[in-house]
Amino acid sequence: MKMNRFMWILFISCTPLVSLQAGLLVNGDFNTGDFSGWWTWAADSANQSGQIEPVTGYTYDGTPNSKLWSASSTWQMTLGQEFALAANTPYTLSFAYSGRWTTWGSVGISIDYSDSNWTWLNYEWISLYNQQPAPNTDGQWLLYSGTFTAPAGTANAALKIKAADWTTVYFDNVNVSIVPEPATLLLLGLGGLALRRRSA
Repeated sequence: MKMNRFMWILFISCTPLVSLQAGLLVNGDFNTGDFSGWWTWAADSANQSGQIEPVTGYTYDGTPNSKLWSASSTWQMTLGQEFALAANTPYTLSFAYSGRWTTWGSVGISIDYSDSNWTWLNYEWISLYNQQPAPNTDGQWLLYSGTFTAPAGTANAALKIKAADWTTVYFDNVNVSIVPEPATLLLLGLGGLALRRRSA
């Protein structure tokens, strides 16, 4: 009885903490087969495009992913999504990516911060490759994971994946989540330990 009561209290305590780990982006794995939740912008539509790569194409895990193509040194092909977040809070950004047919291309990600009225505050830039060949071999996918902290006054952010020059690049499993605090990790660890002891 005591163990059941402890498990129930632990469950109530951890539920909101676990929810914090849920991804903040919509359709970050592109498994809907379209760009639901995302927007695309191609200033040079004759030489740039964004599309969904089907499961029969070049895939990371056998599911659809996003494909950005650029043959323009003047404009950037952009895939983006807006989401809410809290100021002075650390977040993790992770994704898989792979460049193809690239001898001189540029790909990076911009995180643009805005206040509650969507007034621009600042941005961060993550360069994956810049006017050079893609860092991977053909068929190889690279995994990225890094942290960023929203500055004071931030209420919203825009994640913008950008491709320029001459490159084709694929992205999958794009995720933004809040970095758990030590107390959160402790509670989650206690929950796992309790489940293990109960099943033993």
